[in-house]
Amino acid sequence: MAAGVIKAGVTKDCATAIPRRRVAAVSSDRAVRIAAAINGLAQAEGVPVSIRHVSQACADAVDAVGVAVYLISEFGLGEPLYATDPVSEHITELQVTLGEGPATMALEEHRPILEPDMTGVHAQRTWPLFGPESVADGVLGVFAFPLTMGAIAVGALEIYRPRTGPLSATELDDAFVFSDMAMQLILDAVDDDPAMMEATLLASDFGLRWAELHQAVGMVSAQLDSEVTTAFLRLRAHAFRTGRRLLSVADDVVNGRLRFDEESSDDSEPTP
Repeated sequence: MAAGVIKAGVTKDCATAIPRRRVAAVSSDRAVRIAAAINGLAQAEGVPVSIRHVSQACADAVDAVGVAVYLISEFGLGEPLYATDPVSEHITELQVTLGEGPATMALEEHRPILEPDMTGVHAQRTWPLFGPESVADGVLGVFAFPLTMGAIAVGALEIYRPRTGPLSATELDDAFVFSDMAMQLILDAVDDDPAMMEATLLASDFGLRWAELHQAVGMVSAQLDSEVTTAFLRLRAHAFRTGRRLLSVADDVVNGRLRFDEESSDDSEPTP
């Protein structure tokens, strides 16, 4: 792939994730149109194509209030790479904190999770913690598409809409192509040098802030003399119990305002 440009087409690995009835819908014309939209955003800024441009072009194409892309982290959960807006950032952070939501399910089950009505009984029963929070944020439709490499889900692209109702057939087909192109960028970035990979994947301050979460997990692991998975669970539990955002809790840990005591389940509150 030419540096900084995304090609039209469906990769072999990504094509296996698209249901058979959808493969035909991913036409050459559709892929060319979508690739042109993504490349156009990057060219207007004079920068290489990144996950940010895929997400922004996707939001425009499917009339979404926001789009986010996740990548599987060392903790086994989807970790946000990019979110197009503050509401989408909050939605992604909620799913990581709560351990539930459409993207989380798409990664676990390796299939698209399409929820056209977050106010409905199905959504509220499926995601009893995340569902009400999504509605409170004004996100009433959520559509998650796993990014797969063969039989392995390595990430997800998630679409947020401010109204109930399904994606149209055209929007659904477009979403599959945007997912494929996000996966294409991830696969290409694996072979790039670290600086290019950071520009391609960690395409925003939001994505970079998750690096601080990893630092906080390491510090909590040392404080508790525990595995990093246990430390991550304690961070999530603290954020949930106190009603705070996970990244804010991580920032308190990194800056010494919050410590975790292995002898107590009630972690010390942040100091001013």
